Amino acid sequence: MSNPIKAVGELFEAWSLYDQVLDNDYMFHDEIYQDVQRLIADRYAERPFTLFDLGCGSARHLARALEDSSICRYIGYDLSDIALAHATRNLVGLSCPIELHHVDLLEGLKASGERFDFIFSSFALHHLVSAEKVVFFQLGYKGLSEDGMLLLIDVMREEDEDAKLYLDRYCGWLRSEWKTMPPEALDAICGHIRNNDFPETASELYAMATHAGFSRCIEINRFRWHRTLCFEKCRRDRH
Repeated sequence: MSNPIKAVGELFEAWSLYDQVLDNDYMFHDEIYQDVQRLIADRYAERPFTLFDLGCGSARHLARALEDSSICRYIGYDLSDIALAHATRNLVGLSCPIELHHVDLLEGLKASGERFDFIFSSFALHHLVSAEKVVFFQLGYKGLSEDGMLLLIDVMREEDEDAKLYLDRYCGWLRSEWKTMPPEALDAICGHIRNNDFPETASELYAMATHAGFSRCIEINRFRWHRTLCFEKCRRDRH
């Protein structure tokens, strides 16, 4: 079986294609990360925090959101060497230790053995099948400190959409709206999406998170199928 996460790296190996998506804000990164920056500022203020970024890509938008924050350590995992090279440059302005590793996000979670204040993943989880997402939430819960949070940015199916309907609608939307992209680029992106994307509904993700032990699931924002969800860890030892 092919590795869908590896396929992402292969599709964006030149990285210029994904940069076009970011430059034109086609997936609402600018709006999403404004809220991410506010959330980080509100939650941590002057309190130092460690951040574990799973599927970090180039960290282009997160690096900006972390400017002037109280972050004290950043660790990022990704399978694209080119993306990691971009992340090295984008994160250089942070005044904290930075570690970047060429590792699959699930393998990274399994191998880490540490606990973090903040686990973050952006547009990566939908490349895992449902059973792997269940493991992701279980490992994520174990990998968080007592007051930790998991912030997930991803595409999600509407509650009334099956996988086929979602794929048809999403690819139809991007062919209609991503107007600066050449047809061959849209063909490549749609081919990748149809072969490697396995998005869940928000309710399915909530159920997985709750089963793993998370006590609060909050929607931070939503732009079409692109949603940001915050999962907070239970504090069972205080009961």
